[in-house]
Amino acid sequence: ARVGALQAPAGVARGQALGCRALASLCSGADAAALARKQAAAHAGAFVAIVAAMRAHEGVVRVQEYGCLALGHICWGLDAAALARKQAATEAGALAAAVAAMRAHEGVEGVQTRGRLSLCIICEGSGARRAAARGAGAQGAWLDAGL
Repeated sequence: ARVGALQAPAGVARGQALGCRALASLCSGADAAALARKQAAAHAGAFVAIVAAMRAHEGVVRVQEYGCLALGHICWGLDAAALARKQAATEAGALAAAVAAMRAHEGVEGVQTRGRLSLCIICEGSGARRAAARGAGAQGAWLDAGL
């Protein structure tokens, strides 16, 4: 249901921000129930929906902050399922979306912190994803944040 709310018309930034925040909250944790929620969100199209919300509302701090947070929470883990989620997030454009958020909001600590978190989590466990993050400009965004 939360992913469906994100797939609604992209014109309502507050709703998109709240949807990302709700997904982040639902997908936090490491117990069996949290891992099942992470998988369910990924299978429901969360990555595509989150990235679309972030692209539609690049200037809205809360969409960027909560979008990065949701990406990180859904991707967290190192088991085979988590690695597959990280790859799916990468293919949906999550790395570029996090970098764009950090670039657009260089002075906003919440966006920078959650952007860095999402990049670290998504890239963990794969040199190819780290290279993709560098290609998307992650290193420069990280260094330019100035926080």
